[in-house]
Amino acid sequence: MSYDSDHSVSMERLAGRYRYLEREGLLPLPVKDGVTLVVELRHAEWAAECLNLLLQHSGAPITLIGVAMDEDFPLPPLAEAFSGVTFIPYEPRNYGVNKALAYAGSSFVALLEDNVMVSSGWLGNLLWPFIDDPSVRVIAPRSSTELGETRERLHFGTEEELSAYVSHSLERRQGGWHEAEVLAGSCLVFTRELLLRIGGFDSALIQRQLMVADWCLRARQLGALLALSEAVYVHALQPLPEAGEAAVPDGVQAGELAYLAKWGLGSSPVKLEAGLLPVPADVPVLLPRPVIPLGTAAVAPVPLVTAVVYSERVLTPEESRESRLRLQGQQSYGNIRWIWVRDSRSGAFPEFPVREQDAVLAVAGEDSWLHALEKVSAIYGSDIVVYLSASADYDSHYVERIAEAVRRGSADLVVSGSAAAAAEPAAHRALPGLFPVQLPLERIAHRSGVVPGRITKRQMYSRSLQLEPEPSLAIGYIGGPAGPNARTQASDGEACI
Repeated sequence: MSYDSDHSVSMERLAGRYRYLEREGLLPLPVKDGVTLVVELRHAEWAAECLNLLLQHSGAPITLIGVAMDEDFPLPPLAEAFSGVTFIPYEPRNYGVNKALAYAGSSFVALLEDNVMVSSGWLGNLLWPFIDDPSVRVIAPRSSTELGETRERLHFGTEEELSAYVSHSLERRQGGWHEAEVLAGSCLVFTRELLLRIGGFDSALIQRQLMVADWCLRARQLGALLALSEAVYVHALQPLPEAGEAAVPDGVQAGELAYLAKWGLGSSPVKLEAGLLPVPADVPVLLPRPVIPLGTAAVAPVPLVTAVVYSERVLTPEESRESRLRLQGQQSYGNIRWIWVRDSRSGAFPEFPVREQDAVLAVAGEDSWLHALEKVSAIYGSDIVVYLSASADYDSHYVERIAEAVRRGSADLVVSGSAAAAAEPAAHRALPGLFPVQLPLERIAHRSGVVPGRITKRQMYSRSLQLEPEPSLAIGYIGGPAGPNARTQASDGEACI
């Protein structure tokens, strides 16, 4: 989709914009409650000028929040100079941007780096595409930090030269914009409604451009349209390279690998310095990625466990609710992300409410359901993945016990057996033979990064699933609990583990 600069199209667009303003009484800016501007503070030499220009040229009632992104950033001088700005100090192991975004109360939010220099009219003109097409939920201006062909490396000697170029661009391009596959630049504007639906930015990706690109891909999964403004340009200052600065900064490669793994892109090349970033071709149909909670994330006292819950039979809404409450209420482990996978054709497994970090995955058809169970662990990454059956009754320490076995043992995949089995996991590798190893899915856990294998229905048990693990995996076995909780079979065929 593209809003070009044809004269007739431009006149029609401008007429539509004026009618909107007249109807809403919002001359000259199309917002009622202002805009929240979140500024990432990394460059002490530019931050004050960035804030000055934002206050001078934004032209709307704005709420300005500055976030120190480094422990050494000199925040007190800025706080003294800008009394009307809220500042959030740097906190180790907490991504301050997500904390700042939690304070956004306006309909629109802008996220900028402190190297961005804006000119008059920048914000109002960026908001218009939201009015042109209600599907637009994210927009970015042209800049030197965007990706691909949209990257523009321009040089200006003075602020006056920059302002003259921006004014000429606004006049010549007549508010034009076009749809973008992904955005990753230093300035991003989006709706608060979208922010609340997909959450914050994934700091595990380390590099800011990867975090922004990942956030935009998650927005597309929810049907949001990404737009790049052809009319608005903001200038992003770039530091001069220092002598001997050829080494790759710590964590950069890890962030790139995490991005590629998260979106199933294999070993595709990532060249952010050249504006090149691989993007999956089928973003809207991929399984939804987890929500990143806004605000201050508490440091997890124990490793994160993703519990993948499935039902082998059609459950009524009441049975679904009871199984959810039972499974979540009975486990003593303190850091579980619950992922519920169901076949949407049945319509009997409701979209019950879950916490922000949890998810309900609805897929159509048995084959898609089994495929989703195989792939879900790669999408919702965590330290440990545990598979649970909605039809089973687990003792209160089951997740804690099997997660501890995975964490402390050497096996890639752990199977929970009966109380008579050995207390410690004994690892071995599946031996090639006439028949593949088949393990009950409801008793399995594996560590992060493991592709467990193929999931199928068990032929002898119509209400049970089995896993055929990858031959290269080391498999460990642990026993069940001792005492009154140790049951191996219940009535009506339900497994009790």
